[in-house]
Formats: sequence, C-alpha cells, structure tokens
Amino acid sequence: MSIDIDAVLETLKDGKTAKTRASLDKLSQTLKHYYESGARDFSVTTIGRVSEENGGVGYQSIRATANKHYRDLIEAWAVKAQTTTKKPRVGPAKKTGQDYQLLERIDDTAVRALFGQIIRERDRYKSEVNMLKNQTKIIIDKRPTAFTESRPEGSGELLPSLKGICSDNEIKALRTVCTEEWLERLEFQANPLGQVKDEYGMEILPRGFLTGLKKILGEVDE
Repeated sequence: MSIDIDAVLETLKDGKTAKTRASLDKLSQTLKHYYESGARDFSVTTIGRVSEENGGVGYQSIRATANKHYRDLIEAWAVKAQTTTKKPRVGPAKKTGQDYQLLERIDDTAVRALFGQIIRERDRYKSEVNMLKNQTKIIIDKRPTAFTESRPEGSGELLPSLKGICSDNEIKALRTVCTEEWLERLEFQANPLGQVKDEYGMEILPRGFLTGLKKILGEVDE
C-alpha cells in the first residue's frame, strides 16, 4: 500500500521536544531497515525489542500511554507492509498426508472432527511405537532406593516392641493363632516350616507365617 512515511513522521514530530523528535527519527530508521529485511511482525513487543537492540526506544517507552506517537509510527509502517501491529498467530503446521487430504473432503463438520481425532490418535500411537523401537538398550536399575546401614557380621536386627503399636487384645489374638488349641479347634495342622493347612491339605497360612509370627511375639515386653 502506498503511504507517505515521511509525511506521517513529520506530522508526529510536530510540537514535540528535540529528544522526542530524535527518538522518532531513530525509530523510523529502524522500522525502514526492518521493513526492507522482509520481516512482517510489526507488533509493539517485537518492534520494541528490535528498536532497543538498535539503541532506540524500548518496549516500555513505546507502550506508555503518553507515547502514542511511537505506536502511530509503527502502525504507519505496518500499513505500508500490508499487515497490522497485532502479533502474527503461529499455529501448528498443516498436515499434508493423504489421510488429511481425504479428511478435508468431508463436508459434515462433526464427522470431520471425529475422524480427525481418530487420525491424530493413530499418529500419536505410531509415534510412541517408533520411539520404543528406537530404545535398543533398556537398562533396569535394581539398586535399592532406600539406604541400608551395614551391620557387622553376626549382629541381629532389633525389632521394635509391639507394646505401644498393638493393644493387649491384639497381641493376645496374635498369640492365640500360634497355639495348638486354636489349630486343633479349627482342624488345622502346622508344619515345622510355619505353614498351616486344613484337614484337606489346602494351604491356609503360607510357609513361614507361624514361625515369623512367633519371632515377632517374642519381642513383646512382658
């Protein structure tokens, strides 16, 4: 679009202080080089950054309410570049595959949206599969995550007393499970390995249960 930038600049400089007129001249020169470079982002944010990098007014000065003359000058150059001072939208690249070309032929908006979602989900899964295929070497770290303090050989681990953790009735109930009377009443049988089975040989308590429970109960403070 044909616009006389020099005329606009002179109008904006009219009545301004020498410092402001110099800043307008500097900004116009920056905008001229920016325009000739082919760039078309004339947003205040971008131009403020470019201007400041070139020794001119910065973003904060340009956006100040009292400095509308700077924004008007940017607007004039934006019109010359056939654009606006709004930040250009940057969207995702348009898909060009055959599936997406066919998708564009669906007139019904709802159906097109549904199939578009299906295609995107498929592409996401394919991407994840390809990523897993590239993992040619998988290392599983089996090191313990908790710190285990080393103990001298032959030393035992002290278990905390059940007193204060379990009530007297709970401790009594645990002891009852270890008695022969309880096992006989239910027709259960215990073997030396601490396993409990019923009269049909079916496992009721796994191997080590009774022996482990008796060891724990041995730590109860009398």
